Amino acid sequence: MRRLTCLLVALAVLCGCGISPTEVQDYGRPPVISYSPTWVTVYLLRDGRLEPARIPVVSDSAKNIIDTLFRAGKQPPKRGLTSALNNFSHYDTKTTRYSDNTDQRNDPDDSLGYRLNVIITGEGKISKEGLAQITCTIRQNKQESIWSVEITRLFPGVPESMGEHTCFEFRKLAAPGVRLPP
Repeated sequence: MRRLTCLLVALAVLCGCGISPTEVQDYGRPPVISYSPTWVTVYLLRDGRLEPARIPVVSDSAKNIIDTLFRAGKQPPKRGLTSALNNFSHYDTKTTRYSDNTDQRNDPDDSLGYRLNVIITGEGKISKEGLAQITCTIRQNKQESIWSVEITRLFPGVPESMGEHTCFEFRKLAAPGVRLPP
């Protein structure tokens, strides 16, 4: 009896479940999410002079743009490009509002423009070229909304402000034929 039961189970397994097989049916292409990157311009250095390079980013948020600048310096998109930021890391980015009325700083109706605070970490003092790379990259991609860029080195050691900058002050660092943003 036991052998007969095993034989019937084996026969049922070999015969299948009773559903007849069908041919493969083609219903067209599978659904695919297409990704089209946003391109931004970052400023890297060639022989100590600012040169623009186009880089794809996930979004054109200020944080993503600065992250892309720091990454591009470590893996330049073109031969001969370098970065003065390789010994530093991007830590955080915050936007603050400029206002005419100092009594009501957070009143959206008094908004004149924005200051981007870029916080970095790393040993030593950032060079003028590094300040220019950060400032001009942000001003190139966020011209209408960001009026100035304030850079602060957070740690190690005591936090240190590197000042508030516009790209105009670095115009002498532009490579020949390169026009920097305001």
